Amino acid sequence: MEKVNFLTAGQSEESALIFTCDLVGKLYLNSLKKDHIELINLRCFDANQAHAIDKLLWQIPENLFIPHKLINDKKSKECKVEISYPGTRAIKNYDFLINLNPQLPSNYRDFRETYQIVIKDDSSLQEKARISYKKCLKDGIKPNYID
Repeated sequence: MEKVNFLTAGQSEESALIFTCDLVGKLYLNSLKKDHIELINLRCFDANQAHAIDKLLWQIPENLFIPHKLINDKKSKECKVEISYPGTRAIKNYDFLINLNPQLPSNYRDFRETYQIVIKDDSSLQEKARISYKKCLKDGIKPNYID
């Protein structure tokens, strides 16, 4: 079953990155309590944002180590959290998509649950998130919006 959540994550990219790291931490910690660790695809806007959140995930959440890697890093071992961006290819069957890109990827319905991060910038990022919300409705999915 597809479930899509639109989450308000502040008014800037910086606040959204911190919010997203905390969200990854919560999902990862919850999955540790289950029989198997669920796979998370953290999709960024571009390579620069992917590298920024890769660094930030070593610091936030403060009291939790989250094994993670950039999806195209062939030297690193397998991780349950992989960071991607347009132009990289995610080939695993992930449980969760956390999307920092304001546009939903074409395969968003392949995930058990999608978290669309919304930056309330009163401009282009917020407008693109609205378009993504409307796309869900058009696809027959009623997303949750959490402000």
